Amino acid sequence: MFSLHRTLLSAAAAAVTAAGSAVVAPGAAAATPPQVGSASIATAPALTPGTRARPWPGHPGRELIRYRVRAGDTASGIATKFHAWTAELLRLNRRGRHRYFFRGELIQVPVVVAAARAHGHRVGDPRHGRGTTRPTKHARSRAHSPGWTRASRSEVRRVIVRTATRHRLNPRLALAIGWQESGWRHRRVVSSAGAIGAMQVMPGTGRWIARWLGRPLRLRNLHDNVTAGVVLLRILRDQVGPKKTIAAYYQGLYAVRHYGLFRDTRRYVAAVRHHQERLRRGWNPLG
Repeated sequence: MFSLHRTLLSAAAAAVTAAGSAVVAPGAAAATPPQVGSASIATAPALTPGTRARPWPGHPGRELIRYRVRAGDTASGIATKFHAWTAELLRLNRRGRHRYFFRGELIQVPVVVAAARAHGHRVGDPRHGRGTTRPTKHARSRAHSPGWTRASRSEVRRVIVRTATRHRLNPRLALAIGWQESGWRHRRVVSSAGAIGAMQVMPGTGRWIARWLGRPLRLRNLHDNVTAGVVLLRILRDQVGPKKTIAAYYQGLYAVRHYGLFRDTRRYVAAVRHHQERLRRGWNPLG
């Protein structure tokens, strides 16, 4: 077996596959698309019916729109999607200590009008937000490739629980990661960086986990995709301990060990732990 440490550095770094993981720190403009794994795919944003942009009093160059938060959204991901500033989005929606949103929540987005127009968007148009979250041409080709497992979100949930139990990983941890990554969706979920499926696994990470397991993995297959994500979580847990497992899944093992947790990583960890706690209390987001 080749060096576990060296391999984990590259494999785990490639596994930064959080929804909206190209987080723009508060105070930084979010005018470019995410460059690492994002669970969002090329669908119109969830603007509320009849949404119209309106001025933000006292803030020239900004217009406000309403947005319904989807599974896997992060503050920075929403800001990136709509050409907003992350810090302004958080302040406008009165986010202090808890800097994350909840699925189904209705929020206001302060769009930077000049940035939106520079990208050919009209603020409030239902198409506004599509272009910045659309996967690359290579990622789109993966999304339409054959071999995807057809599975409901309930089936994705069951597969995550079974796989985590088989690999002696806390099922609630795997479920919370899966919910944050993809909202327990699998078929044709490909990020702008090419991360694949329910657990948003990068192809390079999948190949490394396949070598670890000694068998091929097809990431468009639901069982293989979940296996890759769960085994990676197990490996990271053994390397950095349970307190930093989530951070290493998001940020990468090397970066966690050498730089500590970045600000956006702390938000991601808080969101996943929040999902874990709700799951412990019997929360079922599927109704």
